[in-house]
Amino acid sequence: MLAVVGAVVLTDPPPPAALMRLSTATTQQAAADRPRGTIYWGGAGLDGDYISPQLQALEEAGLRNLYVGFDSSARAYVGPAGMFIDALRAGSTYRFEEQSRTWSIRGMNGGGRQFNLIGYSYGSLLAAQTANYYASIGHDIDHLVLIGSPIDVDFLHALQRNRHIRKVVVINLAEHGDPIYAGMSSWELVKATPILVDQMRRGEGHFYYAAIAGDSETRWKTLAGRVFTEGLR
Repeated sequence: MLAVVGAVVLTDPPPPAALMRLSTATTQQAAADRPRGTIYWGGAGLDGDYISPQLQALEEAGLRNLYVGFDSSARAYVGPAGMFIDALRAGSTYRFEEQSRTWSIRGMNGGGRQFNLIGYSYGSLLAAQTANYYASIGHDIDHLVLIGSPIDVDFLHALQRNRHIRKVVVINLAEHGDPIYAGMSSWELVKATPILVDQMRRGEGHFYYAAIAGDSETRWKTLAGRVFTEGLR
């Protein structure tokens, strides 16, 4: 059975409405000082219909102790418009190294041989910030997987050089026409906006793995297989 539970990244105390979205068991758990397992964050909003089947595909590929990250989204406390706030944060703040916040996780104190973080688009920035935080306190990260990530080049290089992050895996989606890539400039991100709007409507390009289409299952399995071959378990 798929082992997916509520996991949360905290960037200072979250708004009360955000906490209401969590299960009672999750909110009672202390922050994980030495988390284990694999956590996956999706794109802006963190609640797309593709997230559950993507996690299922990861489990079928061979990953165990899977968690889903569903906090740190403005959607939790302002509704559907929060997805666009997430997108703005991705382009203006989260793509750069954030050292003034505590990006700790709740609910990952269980088993698992590895500590892995996987993020897609906006979620890749949450994964990067979380990895950076735990590395800063001396906790090793086995794999940091950034999919379709608009992360800043200086932040990316800092993560790649960090001795507590054993492997940074960058999965750009250029072969699908995605204008977003790890290390892009802010100006390139601005220029990509109209392209992204069109790709979101068509479920292609940057949204290739976030689309609900006839071949979605094949897409998700392909991505999961790629992640597995990088050594995540």
